[in-house]
Amino acid sequence: MIVPDASVVALIFSEPEADPRVEQATQILTDDPEWVVPEVWRTEVLSVFRGLRRGAKLTADDAERSLRWLQEITVVTVPTGPFLARMWELRDNLSAYDAGYVAAAEAHQLTLVTADRRIAQAGVARCPVRLVTLS
Repeated sequence: MIVPDASVVALIFSEPEADPRVEQATQILTDDPEWVVPEVWRTEVLSVFRGLRRGAKLTADDAERSLRWLQEITVVTVPTGPFLARMWELRDNLSAYDAGYVAAAEAHQLTLVTADRRIAQAGVARCPVRLVTLS
Protein backbone atom coordinates (compact mmCIF):
# COMPACT_ATOMS: atom_id res chain seq x y z
CA MET A 1 0.00 0.00 0.00
CA ILE A 2 1.08 3.55 -0.73
CA VAL A 3 -0.23 7.08 -0.25
CA PRO A 4 -0.20 8.79 -3.68
CA ASP A 5 -0.83 12.52 -3.71
CA ALA A 6 -2.68 14.39 -6.45
CA SER A 7 0.56 15.51 -8.13
CA VAL A 8 1.65 11.97 -8.92
CA VAL A 9 -1.82 10.83 -9.97
CA ALA A 10 -2.01 13.78 -12.37
CA LEU A 11 1.02 12.44 -14.19
CA ILE A 12 -0.78 9.31 -15.33
CA PHE A 13 -3.19 11.54 -17.24
CA SER A 14 -0.43 13.59 -18.85
CA GLU A 15 1.25 12.97 -22.17
CA PRO A 16 4.54 11.04 -21.89
CA GLU A 17 6.02 13.32 -24.56
CA ALA A 18 5.21 16.37 -22.45
CA ASP A 19 6.55 15.03 -19.15
CA PRO A 20 9.17 12.30 -18.84
CA ARG A 21 7.91 11.45 -15.34
CA VAL A 22 4.70 9.93 -16.74
CA GLU A 23 6.23 6.51 -17.31
CA GLN A 24 7.75 6.32 -13.82
CA ALA A 25 4.53 7.49 -12.14
CA THR A 26 2.44 5.01 -14.11
CA GLN A 27 4.78 2.17 -13.18
CA ILE A 28 4.77 3.02 -9.46
CA LEU A 29 1.00 3.39 -9.28
CA THR A 30 0.41 0.22 -11.28
CA ASP A 31 2.88 -1.82 -9.25
CA ASP A 32 1.14 -0.88 -6.01
CA PRO A 33 -2.58 -0.39 -6.78
CA GLU A 34 -3.72 -0.37 -3.14
CA TRP A 35 -3.86 3.25 -2.09
CA VAL A 36 -4.63 5.07 1.14
CA VAL A 37 -5.61 8.71 0.63
CA PRO A 38 -6.91 11.58 2.77
CA GLU A 39 -10.58 12.42 2.35
CA VAL A 40 -9.90 15.48 0.16
CA TRP A 41 -7.99 13.41 -2.44
CA ARG A 42 -10.78 13.07 -5.02
CA THR A 43 -11.46 16.81 -4.89
CA GLU A 44 -7.78 17.58 -5.38
CA VAL A 45 -7.46 15.15 -8.28
CA LEU A 46 -10.62 16.60 -9.85
CA SER A 47 -9.05 20.05 -9.55
CA VAL A 48 -5.99 18.76 -11.39
CA PHE A 49 -8.20 17.41 -14.18
CA ARG A 50 -9.92 20.79 -14.40
CA GLY A 51 -6.57 22.55 -14.75
CA LEU A 52 -5.37 20.12 -17.41
CA ARG A 53 -8.59 20.59 -19.37
CA ARG A 54 -8.53 24.39 -19.08
CA GLY A 55 -4.92 24.37 -20.24
CA ALA A 56 -5.88 22.21 -23.23
CA LYS A 57 -3.60 19.44 -21.96
CA LEU A 58 -6.56 17.07 -21.71
CA THR A 59 -9.11 16.60 -24.49
CA ALA A 60 -12.82 16.67 -23.68
CA ASP A 61 -13.01 12.90 -24.19
CA ASP A 62 -9.96 12.30 -22.02
CA ALA A 63 -11.42 14.56 -19.34
CA GLU A 64 -14.61 12.48 -19.33
CA ARG A 65 -12.59 9.26 -19.09
CA SER A 66 -10.55 10.76 -16.26
CA LEU A 67 -13.71 11.70 -14.39
CA ARG A 68 -15.11 8.19 -14.76
CA TRP A 69 -11.80 6.77 -13.53
CA LEU A 70 -11.93 9.04 -10.48
CA GLN A 71 -15.50 7.95 -9.73
CA GLU A 72 -14.73 4.27 -10.11
CA ILE A 73 -11.29 3.81 -8.57
CA THR A 74 -11.25 1.99 -5.27
CA VAL A 75 -9.07 3.61 -2.64
CA VAL A 76 -8.99 3.53 1.14
CA THR A 77 -10.11 7.02 2.12
CA VAL A 78 -9.14 8.15 5.60
CA PRO A 79 -10.59 11.11 7.51
CA THR A 80 -8.16 13.89 8.31
CA GLY A 81 -9.71 14.73 11.68
CA PRO A 82 -7.40 12.41 13.63
CA PHE A 83 -4.38 13.94 11.87
CA LEU A 84 -5.12 17.63 12.41
CA ALA A 85 -2.62 18.08 15.24
CA ARG A 86 0.18 16.56 13.15
CA MET A 87 -0.89 18.56 10.10
CA TRP A 88 -0.71 21.71 12.21
CA GLU A 89 2.82 20.80 13.32
CA LEU A 90 3.82 20.77 9.65
CA ARG A 91 2.34 24.21 8.90
CA ASP A 92 5.69 25.99 8.56
CA ASN A 93 6.92 23.56 5.92
CA LEU A 94 3.87 22.21 4.06
CA SER A 95 0.45 23.33 2.93
CA ALA A 96 -2.46 21.88 4.87
CA TYR A 97 -3.27 19.66 1.88
CA ASP A 98 0.28 18.31 1.59
CA ALA A 99 0.43 17.82 5.36
CA GLY A 100 -2.69 15.65 5.09
CA TYR A 101 -0.89 13.25 2.78
CA VAL A 102 2.18 13.15 5.02
CA ALA A 103 0.09 12.58 8.15
CA ALA A 104 -1.93 9.80 6.48
CA ALA A 105 1.26 8.05 5.36
CA GLU A 106 2.80 8.41 8.81
CA ALA A 107 -0.28 7.11 10.61
CA HIS A 108 -0.48 4.04 8.39
CA GLN A 109 3.29 3.52 8.18
CA LEU A 110 3.22 3.78 4.40
CA THR A 111 5.29 5.48 1.73
CA LEU A 112 4.07 8.80 0.39
CA VAL A 113 4.47 8.97 -3.39
CA THR A 114 4.62 12.47 -4.84
CA ALA A 115 5.82 14.44 -7.83
CA ASP A 116 6.12 17.53 -5.62
CA ARG A 117 9.79 18.14 -4.87
CA ARG A 118 8.91 20.59 -2.05
CA ILE A 119 7.31 17.83 0.00
CA ALA A 120 10.31 15.55 -0.43
CA GLN A 121 12.81 18.30 0.33
CA ALA A 122 10.98 19.66 3.37
CA GLY A 123 12.54 16.90 5.44
CA VAL A 124 9.70 16.83 7.97
CA ALA A 125 7.94 13.59 7.06
CA ARG A 126 8.22 10.71 9.51
CA CYS A 127 7.55 8.27 6.70
CA PRO A 128 9.34 7.31 3.51
CA VAL A 129 8.75 9.78 0.69
CA ARG A 130 9.21 8.57 -2.88
CA LEU A 131 9.69 11.41 -5.31
CA VAL A 132 8.83 10.80 -8.94
CA THR A 133 11.62 12.58 -10.78
CA LEU A 134 13.06 12.96 -14.22
CA SER A 135 14.77 9.69 -15.00
